Amino acid sequence: MESPVSASFFNEHPVFDRDEYAVAAGRAAGDPAVSAMLARHLRAGSIKRVTRGVFASVPGHADAARWPVDPFLAATRLRKRGCIVAYYSALDLHGCAHSVTFGLQVIAPGRPELVRTRDFFCRFARPAPGFAPPDGVTSVPYMGVTVPATTLARTIVDLFHRPALACGPGELFDSLDLVDHVDVPELVRHMGALGNAAAAGALGFWLDRDRQRLEVRDTELARLRALAPKRPRYAMGARPGSGKLARDWNVILPRAIVEPYREDP
Repeated sequence: MESPVSASFFNEHPVFDRDEYAVAAGRAAGDPAVSAMLARHLRAGSIKRVTRGVFASVPGHADAARWPVDPFLAATRLRKRGCIVAYYSALDLHGCAHSVTFGLQVIAPGRPELVRTRDFFCRFARPAPGFAPPDGVTSVPYMGVTVPATTLARTIVDLFHRPALACGPGELFDSLDLVDHVDVPELVRHMGALGNAAAAGALGFWLDRDRQRLEVRDTELARLRALAPKRPRYAMGARPGSGKLARDWNVILPRAIVEPYREDP
């Protein structure tokens, strides 16, 4: 039978690490008793192991072996500190991802690596140039808790810098169609900090194309033009023979983006 302390803790923490549980139990993190308590709850099926030192709570009616671990709740605990959901995963968290994936992308101190669990995989990626938390970071309400993530504007800028982390430019532009509002001055500011002329031109192309829907001002487009390439450059994975020049922005983009396919009515 669970102690009242453990039961309350599990109800309030769908995912937790060993240190958090030790604090709730009133013990030091390295106390062998903490290991014994966690082992007992694992055998009872009231929790399941996500990875070393990270656990998920399992409702009393559920089978621990089948209970799915929510990746957004788990990913920020896979490293001890500074985990921030980013790139396409942040776009998903903001409700603007075109597709659902089972992998998460997280920025955190330490080396880039891919961590696999039984329920999902998490890619620890490097931050884009100019990323300086807490600027560009927000707390997104999610399943009764908050998850640290890059802001929508910072997320979009980062994905123009690394479209491969959005499964390619086509997936990114399909997702951008789901964005109904974004802080355009913040977009321009982060793009200036990024310092990537080709990405600035591609971002400018998108904002120019959707200027009425997103209420983009001429002054904001002018600031992006100043950041865009002075001469035509390939961007967003375009290759010779398969790209098309976005003339106002001096970027050669994949033809499917500049001339999107439209079905006949």
